[in-house]
Amino acid sequence: MSGHKRRLKRLFRHNDGRAILMPIDHGLWYGPMPGIEDPLTVTRQLVPGSDGFLISPGFARAVADLLPSDRALALRVGASTSLSPVQDYESLFAGIETALRLDADALVHTLYMGSAHDELAIRDLGLLIESAGRYEMPVIAEFLPREESYDWQEVAHWARLGFELGASAIKTVYTGAPDTFRRVVSGCPLPILIAGGPAGGSEAELLDMVKEALAAGAAGLAIGRRVWQAPDPASLLERLNQLVHS
Repeated sequence: MSGHKRRLKRLFRHNDGRAILMPIDHGLWYGPMPGIEDPLTVTRQLVPGSDGFLISPGFARAVADLLPSDRALALRVGASTSLSPVQDYESLFAGIETALRLDADALVHTLYMGSAHDELAIRDLGLLIESAGRYEMPVIAEFLPREESYDWQEVAHWARLGFELGASAIKTVYTGAPDTFRRVVSGCPLPILIAGGPAGGSEAELLDMVKEALAAGAAGLAIGRRVWQAPDPASLLERLNQLVHS
């Protein structure tokens, strides 16, 4: 088995081929926001129900002793901040060498397509995939909308772009309807993890969204704020596991 497959298998470690990737990388953008002020506390809450963590290099070093060897480490390598006047481009600040030092299983980089920075963003992702490929390191391409409204065809285009560039998996938004998300999945021969977005709505609504996305072909979820800002994150994560891995 190649190094690429071994690393991906740590994230998709269940026989169902699905995964719960837990993003706790929000401190890059928003600082010590509620729910993640203490990296150790939030990690302890989420380890039992997670298949992997999407975190920054600094966060990874801080919680290294808490991460079991059978859970994936997906390393965030690009960022912007909420203090920036324009937030449609994330600068790469780390790469394959940092990932290897931290024993990461994947790199993660985000693109906000439809901005004046598209050319740079596509180049960055392509070069990241190329450098990671030399060491059999998977890259998860994350595509997020710049505005609240978007068309499902845009999501399908983003996912396909990630596939064409050579990514190993995609993280993006759920389109809001099973029939349109099925078309996203059918046009992208890669595992697609759905994002959660800002905390809001009820837990029942979140569970319904996840249920719909899984039925439409999602390979799992990468939902952060709506889990670790919940009143009982561990309990919510247990219910999500029942949906994803039942």
